[in-house]
Amino acid sequence: MEFGTVAPTFPPIEEVRRTARRLEEKGYSSLWFADHLMGWYPHDLWKETPFAARYPSCHMFFDPFCEICYAAGSAEKMRFGVSVSEVFRRHPAVLLQQAITANHATGGRFILGLGAGEAENIVPYGIDFKRPVARLEEALRLMRVMLESDYGEAINFEGRFFRLEDAVFDLKPVGNLPVWIGAHGDRMLRLTAQYADGWLPVSTTLGDYREMAEKLDRYARDAGRDPEEITRAIFASVVIDEKESEVERLLRTPILRIHALLLHHEVYEKMGYQHPLGKYYGLLEYIPTKFTKRDILEAVSRVPDDVVKAAFISGTPEEIIQTFDAYSKLGVEHVVIWNLTYFGDISKVGSSYALIDEVIGHFES
Repeated sequence: MEFGTVAPTFPPIEEVRRTARRLEEKGYSSLWFADHLMGWYPHDLWKETPFAARYPSCHMFFDPFCEICYAAGSAEKMRFGVSVSEVFRRHPAVLLQQAITANHATGGRFILGLGAGEAENIVPYGIDFKRPVARLEEALRLMRVMLESDYGEAINFEGRFFRLEDAVFDLKPVGNLPVWIGAHGDRMLRLTAQYADGWLPVSTTLGDYREMAEKLDRYARDAGRDPEEITRAIFASVVIDEKESEVERLLRTPILRIHALLLHHEVYEKMGYQHPLGKYYGLLEYIPTKFTKRDILEAVSRVPDDVVKAAFISGTPEEIIQTFDAYSKLGVEHVVIWNLTYFGDISKVGSSYALIDEVIGHFES
């Protein structure tokens, strides 16, 4: 099992080079860059956290493709991925140009992560957020056409969302340009089975992961592919401490409980609950600037504790090792760790990363 983690995406930009060097020395296999215009928290809540002293806003994201190109020379083996982009803010030709530029900058160590999109990065900016899965499917088809075109070949494409007339696309990648898709629903899993080199869902229960993995395998065979061709991964939001009581305390903090609001209402219903925001589609609908501090605190107060646990991989090091072992038995080859422990208690920055080192060390021994 390989491990990746998330990159710093806020200023100062020099931090990402230092981080890449340090993490490669520690044995990490990949570094992942968020493609966001917004963070996850209402500003009135963020400005009261200890983090605001260094980062006056949680909405200060660098462009991930630029940042990857800037950081690429700081590591020799580690892969760099975008987690994840979409095809609303960038035309597929522009997205592919940026991705192949990052591919060259990293010497072929770039992974293009794609998803259906998140409302917070699209709707507030006046972009029409309709039919995201159908749009992604067409973009994947178009990008394949562009990648497979010959030098100087005119490309003509008439789709529902995109149209090319006598266009060219002659920038080719170094080696392969792997695409990993953040898929959870049936239609997204079918796209992953047909087009993707990797599958990168966010933290979920073992049972749900198993169910999705079985569907992915079936859909891959339906598409004439060997399921083993698709790297299974998971983007794991981790809360870790030596004491179970501390983990429970951390999961009660409002800033961590917000992540449970980002879950689809069907996750709640499957566990016998109702989403505090009603028929809510999680990240597909969530826009933090629509909430006041009071609104968000009231909503998170109504999130059941076991739903909060479903939004994270949490526990003591021993418990998390057992969880990762279980994922490994389901075929997971790559875990991207997002350490959120210290969001609940900033004093746990050092201790939480040390405990994560212990967990990773278990799988390296």
